[in-house]
Amino acid sequence: MNWRVRLAAFLVVGALAASCGVAREAVRSVLTGLPMPAPEPITRTSAGAQIAWLWLQEQGGSPYLVAYDPAGRLVARLGQSTAPTTAAEIYGFWRSPDGASIFTSGVASLTAYAAVDGHAVRAYQRPPGSLMDNAFSPDGHYLSWLTYGSGQLRLDVLDLRTGTWVSPAAIPHDSQASMPGYSGSPNSWGMPVFSPDSVHLYTITDWGGPARLSAFTLKNGQLQGLGTQLLRDVSCAGPAMALKVIDAGGTLAAFCHFDGAVWLIDLKTLSVATVLHPRQSNPFWASPVFTSDGRLLYLLEPGTAQVLDLDRRTVRGPFALPKTAGDQSPLTALLSFLVMPADAGGIASTVPLSPDGLKLYVANPDGVTVLRIPDLKPLAEVASGSSTNEVWVSGNGDTLFVTADDGRALVTVRADGSGVHRIDLPGVAGGFVASEHG
Repeated sequence: MNWRVRLAAFLVVGALAASCGVAREAVRSVLTGLPMPAPEPITRTSAGAQIAWLWLQEQGGSPYLVAYDPAGRLVARLGQSTAPTTAAEIYGFWRSPDGASIFTSGVASLTAYAAVDGHAVRAYQRPPGSLMDNAFSPDGHYLSWLTYGSGQLRLDVLDLRTGTWVSPAAIPHDSQASMPGYSGSPNSWGMPVFSPDSVHLYTITDWGGPARLSAFTLKNGQLQGLGTQLLRDVSCAGPAMALKVIDAGGTLAAFCHFDGAVWLIDLKTLSVATVLHPRQSNPFWASPVFTSDGRLLYLLEPGTAQVLDLDRRTVRGPFALPKTAGDQSPLTALLSFLVMPADAGGIASTVPLSPDGLKLYVANPDGVTVLRIPDLKPLAEVASGSSTNEVWVSGNGDTLFVTADDGRALVTVRADGSGVHRIDLPGVAGGFVASEHG
């Protein structure tokens, strides 16, 4: 390198460092004034809620589930040849809101297992049809399913306490609706979501436009329709959204994984109030994390983040995520915007918040960074030296379970950074079985 090149490089780096000093201060100001969440009560204290469940896949095989305790011991396995007959063919798997139960679906049955050791607790007969999507009520009383059968899309609701199915409701949808990103049969899709009161629930169908919103209520074990409206001004170019009812049940926030747009829907009028447009580098790149109170939505990309203040309906960022408990250098902050991350996009299988809602755990190539909510101030770095992919937090918040970026190992570590255990997995991890996902 001749002196002219060296001088040019020096001047560029100097200019970048100077400009980054300003950028770092700007980031701090961007995060001021965010609403401070009240600590959430920690309710998932059962032994089963402290066990991590993952789904694995071996080449040429069917997916199966494994469970590990905080010490890294294998405590259960479901699926393939070692599973009970009811789980030999797993078509879907979910975790209850309290973290104590794992549910798997077969062709004609639904089975609940104890998360603590995987023993079968109860089996339910499953209504016929193709499962589109599902949602638990926050109180764990109901499990709702969107099912397609006999040429019709319907909402099925299972009362998990009594084991009975509530009379189903037909879901209006357009069989000729635009369905970008979807192939095969049936030409139908939808997602259900419950309100925090566990009584009201909503479905979004026909995502490619015009999207359709339907509202229901559960009273005395009966499902009653409250109305359906077309959402003519919005569409999502892929069959994946993250839904959360916020604002004390008054607003539905719908994040489109394809373009990153966030629809804020007034649930009194069943109409779109506004659409927020954060930046997203590529489809399925940003991972959505709603705070427990639903007032903030963090969108995480490799090395960067944005914060959506859903109270004020504003977008803050993007800005560089710090990687250590000390301030990152200004140059590092800027370069994180200039270098295209190599990670592929996808849908996160977890929402890595502490149970009290005050900490966010971010996986990175050298461990897990602990960030304070709401201002994302770095608090600690745990599992240092591990190249990490996803984080699941135990129900009481005492243990972090972290998958390696190649999916072949699991690390368990106490929240204070002590007691690290590394486990080689028998297959490649596809993700955690969590009660909430991105």
